[in-house]
Amino acid sequence: MSCNSYEKSYKKIGFIGAGCYGTAIAQSISDCAEKIALITDSEEIKDDINSLHISKVLGNTPLSANLSCDMDYSVIKDAEIVFITVPVGAVITVCNLIKQNEIKVPVILCSKGVDTENARLISEMVSDILDNELFVFSGPSFASEVVRGLPFGVNLAGKNMDMATEIAEHLSSSNCTIKPISDYIGLQIAGAFKNILAIGCGMKRGAKLGNNAIAKFIVEGVEEMAALAVAMDGKKETFFELGGIGDIILTCTSEQSRNGLFGEHLANGGTLDSWKGPLAEGAFAAKAIPLFAEKYHVRFKIFEEIYRAIY
Repeated sequence: MSCNSYEKSYKKIGFIGAGCYGTAIAQSISDCAEKIALITDSEEIKDDINSLHISKVLGNTPLSANLSCDMDYSVIKDAEIVFITVPVGAVITVCNLIKQNEIKVPVILCSKGVDTENARLISEMVSDILDNELFVFSGPSFASEVVRGLPFGVNLAGKNMDMATEIAEHLSSSNCTIKPISDYIGLQIAGAFKNILAIGCGMKRGAKLGNNAIAKFIVEGVEEMAALAVAMDGKKETFFELGGIGDIILTCTSEQSRNGLFGEHLANGGTLDSWKGPLAEGAFAAKAIPLFAEKYHVRFKIFEEIYRAIY
């Protein structure tokens, strides 16, 4: 997984969140830094990574020797960039801890979702707390494949395109393609709303309506996402990117999709309260559908249908 252009580009990269996704991305770029420091709130995860160099959350996958894990944010104070890879519900807490520990380096946001109370993007929530340079990292990248070294590609978006390009060049490798773009708005809409759309596709599968119906549903859903992005000053072209249609296709059609499985659960008579499967973040993002429609004067048909099925 050697870096394309800059061997050991960074001395240290920090990851806040040592779950499946954070650990997988950390492993995938481990050749690009002398040290990778993960932060967790789990003593067990910390011990497994430090003592055994494995990730149990990823099926006892072996990890590179330069990955370490801690519960103290002070260990990433000397990192050159920091990834946030926690579920969206923990982002505010993490940002407050970044601020308290005076971590000033660029922050790369991997969490996907929206502010369900105020119909805002996660980047807006983060910017309320942090002055750090902020980037959004999103694209088709199932952790189970990333950690095995299989090829994948994502977008990195932010206001500072020069810095986004530099980070992308430093972290890209033979397995990991990172393409910088400027539209952090559209990229976040795609990343959050594709999880909601995947629930709808799961509902179609569960109702045995066929692949034709699912394909039609995806196209109509993407049109609604793009309309919202444009209304929020994003770009329609972003939906042709890796973090656009690439991520949408993966999440909406793969049998690995947690959101798709939740949609099948709904189609079979289940409810949000009765769901016992893995976290389906689209279900929580869907709470904001009526708020986004009202705030940005966008008409949702597909997403309104999914919202009604859940709530």
